[in-house]
Amino acid sequence: MNRYTVTISDDHPHILYSLKMLFSGNDKFLITNEAVCGKDLLSALSAKLTDIVITDFSLGSDRSTIDGFTKLRALHGRFPDVRIVLLTSQKNTAILRKASEYGVHAIVSKGDSVEETVLACHHVISQPDCYYSSSLSYLKEPVKGGERGSTLTPKELEVVRLFSSGYSLAEIAQRQNRTISTISTQKYNAMRRLGVSSNIELIRYAYAQGLI
Repeated sequence: MNRYTVTISDDHPHILYSLKMLFSGNDKFLITNEAVCGKDLLSALSAKLTDIVITDFSLGSDRSTIDGFTKLRALHGRFPDVRIVLLTSQKNTAILRKASEYGVHAIVSKGDSVEETVLACHHVISQPDCYYSSSLSYLKEPVKGGERGSTLTPKELEVVRLFSSGYSLAEIAQRQNRTISTISTQKYNAMRRLGVSSNIELIRYAYAQGLI
């Protein structure tokens, strides 16, 4: 019987090892690719396309790599038929909700049982709706008006996340392939919507909301 092929991507070797052990001997899924950063992930899929990708939202500290919404957008744009399973420690509700807008078919918390990843893979090959692991089931509920960050666009969230992680506006612009003025405007708009007036407040917000 032919098995569904899977690419795994994470910058932590023990996560990659755990995933390989989890799927070893599985009669329905076969891991054929692995990558440690966004660029490697896209290259691996270009060389050998798989049915499913299991990846984190953010990969690695290398400033030249592709991660976050940029990576998800690239995955969905280049490989629209690939089913994306987000296996992540990301806790920001707004980011997790918006991930589905970029083609994510399942979101699994690294804090949940490892078996949830296999369940997610079964779900994405047979069901059209997004799968959420146990601790993330609240994401199925409608967005609450008071949910901080829920009004930010994915691009604004990404700018806030990267800026709060120590990237300059110029570096963010280069990563996003946009002008510095565009990035500056997105940062300004995000701060205005969040009601913060300084970079320190913005970084505190990002830390408190699990963006960094």
